[in-house]
Amino acid sequence: MPLQNKLIKTGLSFFLFIVLAIYLAFVPAASANPSLLRQSIIDYNLESYEKSLSDGSYKGAAGILLIGPEVARSFGLKALINQDYMEAKALNTRAKLLFTRAVSAITTQKKEKFAGEHSKRAGKLALESKEALGLARKYLVAYRSKLTPEVDDRLNRATCSALLDEILEGSVKKASYNLRDGLGIFYNQCQGLPENSPALSPQNVKFVNYVFHEFTQKAARTDKKRFDLGKQEMRRGTNPGSLWKNAVRMEGPLFLSLIEKCLDRQKGGGYPVDPLLFIALIKRESNFDPHAVSYVGAAGLTQIMPKTGKGLGMKNIYMPSYFEKAISLMARQRKLRKRAKILLSEVTATDKTKLAKNARELMQESLNCGQERSMLFRRYKRELLKKDRDDRLNPEKAIDYGYKYFSGLMKTQNGDISLALASYNAGQHRVKQYKGIPPYGETVTFRNIVLKYYREYRLKLKIKN
Repeated sequence: MPLQNKLIKTGLSFFLFIVLAIYLAFVPAASANPSLLRQSIIDYNLESYEKSLSDGSYKGAAGILLIGPEVARSFGLKALINQDYMEAKALNTRAKLLFTRAVSAITTQKKEKFAGEHSKRAGKLALESKEALGLARKYLVAYRSKLTPEVDDRLNRATCSALLDEILEGSVKKASYNLRDGLGIFYNQCQGLPENSPALSPQNVKFVNYVFHEFTQKAARTDKKRFDLGKQEMRRGTNPGSLWKNAVRMEGPLFLSLIEKCLDRQKGGGYPVDPLLFIALIKRESNFDPHAVSYVGAAGLTQIMPKTGKGLGMKNIYMPSYFEKAISLMARQRKLRKRAKILLSEVTATDKTKLAKNARELMQESLNCGQERSMLFRRYKRELLKKDRDDRLNPEKAIDYGYKYFSGLMKTQNGDISLALASYNAGQHRVKQYKGIPPYGETVTFRNIVLKYYREYRLKLKIKN
């Protein structure tokens, strides 16, 4: 009997172990321990809060969620909104409007009624904007001094910690457990942005990069498996099957055989990219137009830049001497515009006219650079298409070299699709600089649209894994 009891207990323990294992295998991602994500979010928010106090950008957000009082109330929290806060909010809105008008004044090319008219107007508006900001900050100092846990739930750590977990869980679930998009949705909700806002945007990508990086660097492997980290493993590309061909037949049937040959040639070399992902990239880059040329000179189905094409080993690349000048003009245009805005923000009552005049000169020079840059790129496009001897305009070569380039980026980024796409659009150096997706509108949009097409293809073809 004792032996029988022992066997029964052993069998029961084994049975319970199997049941527990099956249960854990099917636990939804939302039930994953959120402690690491929570702490990373809190660390980022507290650092952002301290920065806002030191640089004067504080606007009334508070607590570990770093949310404004209106957003807090929308979540059902008690939040202080008093006269100080309302005055500051109105002044900040006014300051923003005044500064926008000041920028317009240094940007306009309308004929002046008298010499220095636009500069004088810009200086006056910029000073009024600065004064409004200064007064708003005084009201916000008074507002902040009245915030206590008794009058504002945003300072109740336990309450906000539970709410953080709830919002995060819902956000990740809404993003189908894609962690980057889930974090973006989380940020958008905490900022009170419209529900239809893009999951990832230039506004939230810095936050997403930080939290995503912290999680992927520190989380246990079991926790990582509970989320879609946007990675394509090596094995996915090794046996793509034939379903991807249906997507090409829908989008660019003329290129089916070329893509098929490219995949065959690339077998065993580089990072095997999911064909559907590569097709989504082509659709976003050129919409399957082999003669597409971008406003900065990228060309062909895979929109390869001249310098990149040469680096990949393409032999015939049209790159006249003025092309580098056009690229440098574009960089100078952005730099001058940024400097002009900085000068406007630095005006004082004693030097407003002088600084505004200097700002206008910089902005006008920026506009001139832009006009010359556009003219050179238009010329480049005309000549490129007229010659039609550039390897990038050859569909087969565009596909082969485009795949080779993206495959290399996928390898460098360890299969992280978002980082590979960001590298393809903005360059690997920018991804390294920002430790994630660069906060550029064009880059974030590129990543979002390629992934949208990729997911749509997989949905249409009923591919689940």
